[in-house]
Amino acid sequence: MNTSMKSRFFPDGEKVTNAITILEVLCHPETAAVLGFLKEWPESTWVDLLIHTKMDADLLHDRLEVMHRAGLIHKRKDSYSPMFSVSQSKLKKVSALVR
Repeated sequence: MNTSMKSRFFPDGEKVTNAITILEVLCHPETAAVLGFLKEWPESTWVDLLIHTKMDADLLHDRLEVMHRAGLIHKRKDSYSPMFSVSQSKLKKVSALVR
């Protein structure tokens, strides 16, 4: 048995699994609303997102956590409120994997 093929299989499978998870996150309309706003306003606070996406506070909080864990957005702590921005590199990687 060729072990080099076996060791290469698992990382690629892990990448595909991660890409599928991210694609599932991207399918939610709330995710699209957040990403759309963050593309227009590259760094935004939680309050900005709450006002402009018109989401329920708990739903927005949960959606931002899922997006952050998936690597779609960056979260930077500020003294007043966390700042969020789109992870362009992650979106490019997922786009390349989907192709």
